[in-house]
Amino acid sequence: MRLFRNVQRQLSVTAALVLCSAAFGQTQPPPEPVGRPEPGPVVGYIVMFILFGIIVAISLIPSKRAHTDL
Repeated sequence: MRLFRNVQRQLSVTAALVLCSAAFGQTQPPPEPVGRPEPGPVVGYIVMFILFGIIVAISLIPSKRAHTDL
């Protein structure tokens, strides 16, 4: 059991060192992402107000349970 713990400890340290060496082995920086610019916060506010309006409109639709509302 003690041998198993020592081997496990050595393997975990070795694996950590191997992974670190692969990360530090990069010679050039990663490429810059190319894509569309992010939309401004105004687009988020517009979507929020549209969804809010839809929720309010749905909640104002009368339900068809008039006989139980007495």
